[in-house]
Order: sequence, then C-alpha cells, then structure tokens
Amino acid sequence: MWNLQQIQRARVPVSSAAVPDLPLTAAFIDAVSGDLICAFGPSTPVSDSSSGLEPDEDDGFSLPPTIELQRITKDGRVIPLASWEPAFSDDHVLDLRFFPDDFSAVVVCAKGDIVLVSSPSRANAGAAAETDSNLDVSVIDDEFLELAVSIVGSIDAGIAAACWSPDEEVLALVTADNNLVLLNRHLDAIAEKSLTSSDLKSSQHVSVGWGKKETQFEGKGVKGMRDPTVPEKVDDGAPGALDDSKTRISWRGDGQYLAINSVDTFTDDQDSALQRCRRTIRVYSREGNLDSVSEPVDGQESFLSWRPSGNLIASVKREIDGDERRLEVIFFERNGLRRGEFTTRLFSDQKVLDLQWNSQSSALALLLNDRLQIWTMNNYHWYLKQEVHMLKNESVSFMKWHTERPLTLILASNNVLEIHEFSWDLFEGTKNPPYDIGMTLVADGTSLKITPLGIANTPPPMSFRDIDLAAPVVYASSNSNNELIAILEHGALELAKWKVVDERLKSGTPVVCKTTPLAEFVGGSQAAARIVKFVGRDVAALLVDFEKSCRLVLLRFKYDHESEVSYSVLYSEDFKIPVTTLTPRVDDKAVCIELATGEVRQVLISSAGEPILPSAKIAELPERCVTISAAVLRQEAFDDIENVAAEEKIVVFGLTASGRLYAGRQRLSASCTSFSVTETHLAFTTAQNLLKFVHLSTSSTATGSDPELDVPADVAVGSNTATTIADERCRAVERGAKIVTVIPSKVSVVLQMPRGNLETIFPRLLVLEGVRRQIEKLDYAGAFLSCRVHRVNLDILYDYDPELFINNVEGFVDALGKVEYLDLFLSGLTNEDVTKTIYKETLPSAQKSLPDQMSGLSLDPTPKPPVETSSKVNRICDAVLQVLQAKYSQTHVQSIITAHVCKDPPDIDAALNLISGFARDDNAKLTSAVEHLCFLQDVNKLYDHALGLYDLRLALIIARQSQKDPREYLPFMENLQKQVPLRRRFLLDTHLGRNAKALVHLADLKFDEDGADIFNEVEQFVVKHNLYKDAMNIYKYEPVKLYAILKLYAKHLRANNEFKESGLAFESLGDYEDALESYVLGLDWREALAVCELGKHQISFDKRQSTALQLAEALHEARRYQEAATVYVEYRRDLKEAIASLCKGFLFAEAIRLILLQNEFKYLEDIIDPALVDGFNQISEFLSDCRSQIAAQLARLRELRAKKALDPLAYYDGIGDGDADVPDNVSIAATSQASTSGQSLFTRYTGKTGGTAQTGASRRTAKNRRREERKRARGKKGSIYEEEYLVNSIRRMIERVNETRSDARNLIESLSRRAMRERGVEIQRRYVELVEDLRGCVVEVCTVSEADRTRYDDDGNRYLIPEVPVPVVEVFEKMHILDYN
Repeated sequence: MWNLQQIQRARVPVSSAAVPDLPLTAAFIDAVSGDLICAFGPSTPVSDSSSGLEPDEDDGFSLPPTIELQRITKDGRVIPLASWEPAFSDDHVLDLRFFPDDFSAVVVCAKGDIVLVSSPSRANAGAAAETDSNLDVSVIDDEFLELAVSIVGSIDAGIAAACWSPDEEVLALVTADNNLVLLNRHLDAIAEKSLTSSDLKSSQHVSVGWGKKETQFEGKGVKGMRDPTVPEKVDDGAPGALDDSKTRISWRGDGQYLAINSVDTFTDDQDSALQRCRRTIRVYSREGNLDSVSEPVDGQESFLSWRPSGNLIASVKREIDGDERRLEVIFFERNGLRRGEFTTRLFSDQKVLDLQWNSQSSALALLLNDRLQIWTMNNYHWYLKQEVHMLKNESVSFMKWHTERPLTLILASNNVLEIHEFSWDLFEGTKNPPYDIGMTLVADGTSLKITPLGIANTPPPMSFRDIDLAAPVVYASSNSNNELIAILEHGALELAKWKVVDERLKSGTPVVCKTTPLAEFVGGSQAAARIVKFVGRDVAALLVDFEKSCRLVLLRFKYDHESEVSYSVLYSEDFKIPVTTLTPRVDDKAVCIELATGEVRQVLISSAGEPILPSAKIAELPERCVTISAAVLRQEAFDDIENVAAEEKIVVFGLTASGRLYAGRQRLSASCTSFSVTETHLAFTTAQNLLKFVHLSTSSTATGSDPELDVPADVAVGSNTATTIADERCRAVERGAKIVTVIPSKVSVVLQMPRGNLETIFPRLLVLEGVRRQIEKLDYAGAFLSCRVHRVNLDILYDYDPELFINNVEGFVDALGKVEYLDLFLSGLTNEDVTKTIYKETLPSAQKSLPDQMSGLSLDPTPKPPVETSSKVNRICDAVLQVLQAKYSQTHVQSIITAHVCKDPPDIDAALNLISGFARDDNAKLTSAVEHLCFLQDVNKLYDHALGLYDLRLALIIARQSQKDPREYLPFMENLQKQVPLRRRFLLDTHLGRNAKALVHLADLKFDEDGADIFNEVEQFVVKHNLYKDAMNIYKYEPVKLYAILKLYAKHLRANNEFKESGLAFESLGDYEDALESYVLGLDWREALAVCELGKHQISFDKRQSTALQLAEALHEARRYQEAATVYVEYRRDLKEAIASLCKGFLFAEAIRLILLQNEFKYLEDIIDPALVDGFNQISEFLSDCRSQIAAQLARLRELRAKKALDPLAYYDGIGDGDADVPDNVSIAATSQASTSGQSLFTRYTGKTGGTAQTGASRRTAKNRRREERKRARGKKGSIYEEEYLVNSIRRMIERVNETRSDARNLIESLSRRAMRERGVEIQRRYVELVEDLRGCVVEVCTVSEADRTRYDDDGNRYLIPEVPVPVVEVFEKMHILDYN
C-alpha cells in the first residue's frame, strides 16, 4: 500500500577543469560529508581550442587524454582534487572509491592500472616504487593538501570488472584473462583464482520444481504421466543477442561473499570442434574460495546485483516465447538455483544499462537509456513504484545508490548529475466523516490500484478497482468526496471520475475523463511535476520542480458526473528554497508546504471569487521531515462549567527519515515508523511495536506558541495490567506493523504487516470515543451496538453520565427494543464505575489527571481500591423495571425477570412470584420463563427459593430443568404434599435451613395428628438448632413454656462457658444449686456466696463452707490476691491465709492493716518480715536479669546494625565478613532470595518479593510460612531474624519493668516501715538505674529504618509498613527519705 514519493531533485552541472569537455565517467557519494566525488575522462587527444590552432600529429600542442577527479560540496562548490594522464589513450574508469578517513581515492582503470590519489605522505610510503614518468601532480587547492597520484598496481592483461566490498576492506578484480584477484584496503593481494570452464561442474543443481508450472497437477492424460521433476526444456545458458559480453561483480551486504557474472567459452562435450558460450554467475567467499555456480539460463545478460540482505541475486533475462518477447528480472539463490522472476513489462529489445539494489534491500533500480525504474516487492508481487526521468529528458549514462541513505540515488548524464531522494508515502483520501471510506491508491507502473478499505478490505496485490493509464504513475490523489482522482504522470496530469456507490448501490468503474499536458501549467518551461494533492472537493495542489526553483500551483476544477471536467489556475507561487513535500490540512482549508530548511508555510484556500494570499510561515520543524501533516489543535479553557471557550491553533506533525516524530518543535517519539492524523487524534506506530494515540487538544495550562501534547508512555513489558488503570491511548501491535489509514466513522485502523497483508483493528480509544459521542447524542442504540460488536463493557452506557441515563431510561429501553439486547445489558452490570478504571477518559480536559491514577508506586500500607457505588446495579434495574412494567409488561416478561435476578443481591423471590402468577394460564410461557431464569441463576438456588415460597408445583417445574435425579426429589415432594399446611411449611423451612421460620410454624402447629402437645418436639428443635431467643420471643406470653425454654438456655450458656449469664438465669428461676455451680465456675465469688445465703434451704452449711474455701483458693491461683484475702477473712475467718495471700501480691500495707485490726501482732514477724525478704530477693533478681539482658542484647544489636550498614549483601546472604578466607573450590555466590528471585536486599522476610509481587503469586506455602514463623520466634544467632528478635525482646522487657514498678514501690514502702531501710534503698537505686538505662537506649533500639519497613503487596506495589511506636519507659518515683546515697 506504500508508494515512493520524490522529496528532492537536485540538479548539479559538472564539467572538467583540467581538460575541457571530458565525459563524466564515475561518481561516488561521500557518506560522511554528503559531497560528490566525480571522475572525468579520459578522452581521445584534442587540440587546445583556445589557441585557435588545428591539431597536427607532428605538432605538440594537442592535449593528451586525461582523467580528472573533482569534489563537489553540498553547497555547490567545485574543488578539483587531481588529474593525470593514463598510460593508454583508450583507457576508461571502471570503479571509483573515496575514503574519507584518510582523504584518499582509488581509481581502477580498464587497462589494468590501479591509481591511488592521496596525500603525499601516504603516496610516498605506500607506492613510491610504482611511480611512472607520465604521472604528475597537477592540482593544488588552498583548502586542501596537494594530492599525489600514484599507480599502486597494474595488471598487464587488463581489468574486466572491479568492485569494493561493503566494508571497504576488500577490492575484487576480474582480469581480462579471467582471473579473480582479491586485494585488501592497502591494495595487497589476498587471493588469486582462475575462472575456468571446469568450475561449471562444481555445482550439481537438483531442483524439484517447487512452485513451477511444470510441477502442477495436469490431470490423468499423457501430461499427467510425465515426471514433474524433469523440465520440458533444459537451458544451456547461451547469452542473448543483445548481451554486452561484460563481466560484473556484486558483493553481499555483509561482505562475506561476492558474485561474478561472466561469459565462459568451452568445448562442446559431444562435438569437440564446436565452441559454446555460457553466461555464468560464480559465488566466491571473501577468502577467494569458489562456493557455487549458477544453473544455466538462456538469454541471461551481464547485469548483476546481490541483494544486501543476502537472499537473492538479481540479473536480467530476455525471454522470447513465440510471439511474446519480454524483458525479465530473474533471481538466484547463493547456491546457484533460480528463485523466481518478474517481468518488467518492457519489450525484449529495450536497452538496459544497469541493475542495482538499494542499501536497505527494499528497492531494485533498473536503469534504461532514458529513464530509471524503481521496483519494490510486497506480498510476492513486484510493483513499479517510480519511473524517474532527467529534468530535461537527457539520456542517462549511469546511476548509483547512496550507501547509507537507502532511498537516495544519483543519475548521471554527460555533463550533469541529478540527486533524487524518495520517501515512502501513502496516496490516501480524506479522513473526515462521512467520506472517510479509507480510500487508498497504489501505484504499479501504468496501473493505479484503488481500494476503499472502509468498504472492501481487498488484500494486496489485488485491489478493488484498477485504472489503466498510458504512462507510469508518479503521484495520485482523490478529492474530499472520493469522486475525482488526479493522477500525475511524466509530463501530464490525468483526471478520473469514479462513483464509489451509484444509484444501484453498486460501485462504478473509474474512467479517465481528462488528460492535460504539464506544459499548460508551467508555460512550456523544462519542469517536472512530482506531487499532486486535492485540497477539499475541487482544489488540487501541484508541486513542480524547475532547475533552480520549485513552484506551487493551485488548480480549481469544475465538474459533475455528466459534463467534462474543466480547470483554472487559481494561484501559483515560486520557492527558491527546495520544497520537500506538501500536504493539505486535515480540515481541507489550507495547503501546507515544507521547505528543505524545515520551515512549513501555509496557503489558505479561499472561497470562489476571493483572492488567495501568499504563503505564510506557520511552523519551524527542528529538522527536515520526509512526511508532514497539519491539523487544527483545539485548546479548551474552562472558565466554568457552563462557559467553554475554544481557541484554534495549527500544529504541524513531521516524520524524519530516521524515525523522529515532531509536533512543531516538540519531539513526540524517537522511533516512529508511521503516523496518521485525523481531526481529533494523532495515531503513530513505534519500533517498540506499539500503536499510540495523541489527543489533538491541550489543557488550559498549556503556554507558548507550541503547545505541549500529552504522549502516552510505553506499556511496560511484563507489567501486571490488571492492577493498573488501563491507558486507552497505547496498545501493542504486531512486529513491524505500519498504519495505512484511520477510518474515524468506523473507529478502525488499517495496518500493513511487513509481509504485505492488511489487518483492520478497532483501537479501544476510537471505539470509546465513538461510544461517548453517541451517548451524548442520546443514540443509545448505536452506542449499545458498538459496545456489543467491540466487546466493550456495557456499564459505560450508564457510567459515562448516570443522570443522563436515568433521565432517559425510557428512551434507552425503546432504542434497544429487543428483549435479547436488554437482557445482555442487564446481565452484565457490575457495581464498578468503568469510567474511572478500565475506560478512564484520557482527554487533557478531564478533571482528574492520568499520571496520578497510573502511578505504580504507592507508599500507603494498604493500597486503596477504587470506590464502588453499591446501589448502581439496583438503581439501573429499578429504573428499567419501572419502564418495562409500565409499557412492556406483556412483551418483555423475559427482560423483567432478568432485571429482578440481576440485582445485587438477586431478587429471585420477585421473579418467581412473577412466574407463578401466570403459571396456571400458559404452560409454554411458564416453561420459557423458567428456562430463562435457570439460565441466569443456579438452578439449585432457584429450586430452593421455589420451595421457600411453598409453591410445590413451581419447584417441581424447576427441578425438571435441573440435573437432579427424580428419585431424589419426587418422594420428597410426595411426602410434603401429604402434610398439613403448617407441617409442610415447617418441613420446607427445615429443609432450607430457615430454622427460625420453621420454629414459628412448629409452634403454631401446637398439636400433632393424634392431638398430642408437641412442645417436647419444640424443645428438642430449639436445643438442636440453638433457637433459644426465638423460642423465648414466641412464648413470652406463656410463662410455663417460657421458663422451660429459659432453663434449657441456662444449661446451654453454662456449656459454652457463659457462667455468669447462666447463673443469673438459674437464679431467676429459683434453681440456686445450678446457679451456685455456674457462679463458682466463673469465679463470681460475690454472687456465689450471696446465692449460698439465699438458698440456705437448698444448700447445706458444709457445702457453703467448702464453696468459700474453693473460691478463695481459685482466686489465689488466679492472682486475685485481694479478693482471695477477703474471702478468707470474711467467710473462712482465716487471717493467716489472708495475710499470706496479700503478701504474695505485694499488698503489704493491707496485710499489716488486717494484722493490727485483729490484734495478731505475732504475724508481723512470722509472716510479714519473711515475705518482705522474699520480695526483696525476687525484685533484686529481676533487676539483675534485666541489667545483664540489656547490656548483652544492646551490644549485639549495635554489632548487627553496623555489619548491615557496612555490607548489606553479606549481612542478608549470611556470608559473614567479606575479608574472611574462603577455600578456592567453594563458591561464595549469593544464593539467598535476594539474588535468585530478584527481590530487594531489605525485603527477604516480608512475604513478597519484587519479582513474585509483580505476578501476584507467592512462593511461600503454608508449611514454609509456619517454618519461617518458628525461625522468627527463635531468633537464632546469626540468622536473618536475630535483629528482629532482639528488638522484640527488649520491648517485652520494658513492658515487664513497667508492670513491676507498682510492686517494687509497695515493697520499698513496706521495707521502710519494717526497719529494712537498707534493702529499700538498694531496690530503689537499682530500679532507678535500670529505668535510666532503658530510657537512654529505647529510641535507638526500637527505631526501624525505611529500608527495613519496605514491603510489596500482591500487586507489586511498594509500600511501607507502619512505624511501631517507641515504647514508653515509665519514670520510677523515688522516695525522698531513701534518696540519700
């Protein structure tokens, strides 16, 4: 689908300086500087015309034959380099190569001389011995050193062909006596091989004829019996009648092989007196070894070119098949076998001068005597893309491709050089609806292939329609309504009419209606038109090249389908600076011209009768672009919601040959491969195989003359796109895909793959853009169908504008019409707002910025999920139900059912009630409704809900739609049918697990079939299903049954360790023994002892005493020492045990009070003093343990953190000190998760790594997690968890110190009272020191670095776990009377 557009034609007159009128014989392009190196001569001796004397053999004034080298710079300066006299007057230049690294040139002459033109230092060092008396240095230029000319080698037999390798390291020569000589860069010999007829036997070609005509099936006749591998005619390789008998050399692109095309003469095997000739292609390696010989082909000629990519060797063959005479380009593989061909559509007597591939292997140039043809191949079809003529139609002597710019070539005539540069371009139609039919024009010689891709996606090389022309196509364009096609040919402009769709709704055939010579537009001057493009419906822009200027001509056409087309010249303007290309603005209101300097100028197209103003500058691109496009950029400035002001700006897009895409001076991409511009979007593909879209609008914050466009970022490879907001502006495409056209009305993009096939895709951005616009126009039917076709979540119909949807829900239901469409919409609803997640708006005018939503890094401990609207689905369903029930209650029953069951949660009962309403009227309708309901919901759930409605008939119908075994549900149904209604409902509710409702029905039943009371059954049912509260609510007005249920409940509570409530229940029932048991089990000693007093008639005295003792001992064991002492004193009268219990709890003050109250002073010495000593020893030991623990663990913690800061890798890998000696045969490569799973050094024990978190999967099983938890709890020395263990250990110690503070205070006070001041002083001093040590190190110990707090969630997002607060070490309040040490 791509065509070659000429973007530059530079005409450079050249002439010799040393000797007048020397012919131009060779040229070379310096790829470094872009200059031309030209070789002139030699010519036969001529007289000095300036002297006015006639030549005379005896006189010495005749000029000798001369070869001259010149350097022509890009700015047109001519710098002579050197000239010399060749040894032979009839010599000529075979090859010219310039080396810019040492400013030297090598000229190979046919008579055998190899001439080096270089600086004197190189000439003297390299070839002083080879100088000849005939050579002289004749040219010195002020800007360069004087160049020396020396013959560095000579072959006596002469040279038939010469060619340098692509890397300029090897020179291949074929001598006139058929020898191959390989020389290196310094012109030293590498190898020498003879080309003999024995080489023809080196390759034994075997072809099975794949793809050839003779191998195709031809039926069962005589032809079908022939061996298909044996050809009908065997070629012997005889040269054609027009063969020039020359030898040619061509290298493969990598320089590893070269091919030689020559004529071999040999004796016939059957007749020794007969000499035969054969044209042969030999393939040699870089070292000079023969690799293969081509198979013989009759009519093959000397032309040879090896495709740089290496797969094909091209040559020329003249085919004479009866009356058919044609010229073909044939191909060979490296092994010498034929590999296809194509006809050039020329007669066999057409003279061919050369055949060359370009450096990119994308174009094959066929040089004729008056023109150049450029052929390209796609989808196995060869297209003639351009036929290039010299500006003044001179004959062409030779051509040469640029070595580094693949679409630049030189054409040479006798005294002029023309540099032609091309670029790939699309001849496409408008992209503005409603005429955006994807019109694409493809040039193929004299045939123009027309394909409207929006109507018929015809794959190339086929086309929808063809136009046969008199001359090859140069450029073609269609107008804005696709009715008129302008076709530019060499020297003429043709116009064709075409009705895309006629009155019979069929496509017509394009017809050429007018042919106009180019001279009518340019006034008869020597000119060449290269671009024609329509601007709107009736204006065409024509770009014409003159020798020193370019001209823009605007033509206005007048036409209709009946009359002929007429034209008038609307405007013309000349440009001294070369014009690169032109393009109409996307809105067809202007034409834009790009100059070679990168400046872009615009000519506005006025309406009929108004003058056109001269071009005005609208942009300056950073560099020259080969393709441009211009569009209107709308800047939306939101002053408020109601007032929107729009300001138009023109933005020019340009694509350079190297793939840089610009919008004005902003670079959008550095690896763009193609782009297309519509009224609202820029679409482009990149070398990263991405298709990107850019909105042609900016936010109100854009400033400057060149507004910044928002370009989407590349999609990260391997990213978890399910966890990030999808950017609709970027999507992946097949490798090498390029944009052919964008069709906005069909929301499609047509791509062409590298092999040539077309693919139509529907990018999410275009689809959503179309859906949004349809919703705004209330075209819900179109929006729904677009979503349905392109698999877009139908929630967008509501989420894009909820209030608009609710206000127009009736119109929405009417627009959809079909029941199936409504069901599809309702059944796919979710509570997610898709306009904030998967279909987020990417226009710059959106209220929320996209980068904030697409940030992949979150520092929050728990990433926040998107806000969901829980009532969204129900709101839509209710609104639709309201319309359906009011207007479509009879026709849309299925949709009403769908609306009920698609609610959240599903309203299945409402749907079943609806069905049951007409169940007995229409069985077919009932069955259809049940089938639809079973499709939407689980049939087992529907069966249960039908049973819950107590409708056995409906349940039976649903059961038949399920996979249930009738032997299971039929007996169950029969049993239910036999029961009384209340019993049936009880059984149904019990079956469905609705035990509370079942209890109500059972209680209402009261008596069974025999008239017996069923309260016992009620009690059993209550106990079985734990329905005590429901039962108490049912029997709250029946005291006897209520008390029975309450007693059962009390037992249940006691069995479930709810002892206090159980005791209260028993106590309220007057059951004091059970109440006492419950209170004792719950250690509710006050209630238990009170019940003992209340229930004296039920509880004996011994029982009461034993209960008091039991409670006191249990309270003591539970460390409730104060309460235990109370029971001992008040209910057991046991002062000694009470004092011992108080001392156990460090309640010495209370113990002393009781002793003094009871006048038992002996207990002070017998119990209090020993208890104080024990308490002193206990606290002292605790303080000593804490001091030793803090000293050891703090030192170890500091050591670990110092190691981690010094060498984190060794710390987390457990290798130890990096300087430790390691045996040579032991690998110390990191083997921890930090090196094997790609995780961070600081996240080894976080449960997620950087690698596994990206996939949302964890490598840790439950068993592994339990193992890690055990390791963490142990905190083994040297393990990864030791630091964490030490920190937690110190935290726990601080908690114990704070808890022990009150006990220590009580102990100190009691020691002071009992004359043990020294012990009190010691405890206070040591406690204060411990507290001060802890307060001094607690911040250091418990502060965790940010790196250690780093974690990854399941979606791969990085976050920080919350900082654990530093524990507070409470101050120990000292007693002043003891604070004197």
